[in-house]
Amino acid sequence: MCVGFWSLEHPDYALILCGNRDEYLSRPTTAAHFHGFEMDIAEQPGGNVLSGRDLSAGGTWLGVNRAGRVAFLTNITEEHLSYTSTRGALASAFLLPDRAGESLQDHVGHVVRENRAYAGFNLLLFGPRASASAPGGVLSYDAACVTNRGGGGTITCRPLADNERRCGALSNGVEGQGAEAWPKVCLGSSMFSDVLQFVTPETTEADLVQRLFHLLTSWRSEHPPRARAELRNTIQIEPMQVRASETSDGLLYGTRLSTIILVRRDGSVSFYERDIWVLDERGQPTKGDEKNERVFKFRADIPNTQTS
Repeated sequence: MCVGFWSLEHPDYALILCGNRDEYLSRPTTAAHFHGFEMDIAEQPGGNVLSGRDLSAGGTWLGVNRAGRVAFLTNITEEHLSYTSTRGALASAFLLPDRAGESLQDHVGHVVRENRAYAGFNLLLFGPRASASAPGGVLSYDAACVTNRGGGGTITCRPLADNERRCGALSNGVEGQGAEAWPKVCLGSSMFSDVLQFVTPETTEADLVQRLFHLLTSWRSEHPPRARAELRNTIQIEPMQVRASETSDGLLYGTRLSTIILVRRDGSVSFYERDIWVLDERGQPTKGDEKNERVFKFRADIPNTQTS
């Protein structure tokens, strides 16, 4: 039950994006690192993609590449069924370097036409664009929301509305069926809007990052959730037993990671990742150590002629 918040209209930042990954704590996953989705999971400093990797399915849920492209994927909460195509590949396909010459519109058009069968998903794709008329280029983003509204459904896409560009939110609900009214989305959006109001030219990046991490980890529902359907009521999920399928035993599930991606108008990218809940050597849940925070900084390589 993931959640993410973003803005594309801040005067200093082309993109402010923060999100939680809620998942089984034992699911094999790598921390964020540069790579190219090779079979070898070792960090590759020259790799094109910066993200964590889901080692069970092979893709990612959130990442950015050196050209400034960003993908954010959530699973739709639904009955577990198996499909031959993995949702994580939808995000990784947009981030891989062989897509560099393809516009955002061309990419989503290909995904829609191909219309493969996936388990339910929501996918946000952010394509950078540098203005050729400004000295050094001024970065902005085009964005699209791609979804199948549930397992095996027809894939559709749409651009973000103006209000979503200013302050957007996404979780694991079905678009147009009440997902925007989930408590974690409503309250989180309000808190995120407050953070955006706080950001001025004098605000340090460190202050902004701390406020975003606070948003992602501070609010919990008054009554801890006891079932998967109740996870919509809290932003941070403390470890709880959740069955992966009707025939499986309960496994510890909770907020594993919080991630922040900041892209300034000059193309400077900052990526922050923190462990929220982890399993210790005895297999017991424990809070992640902020000292183990992963931080990456680089400048996106976006020529003035590039379109999203």
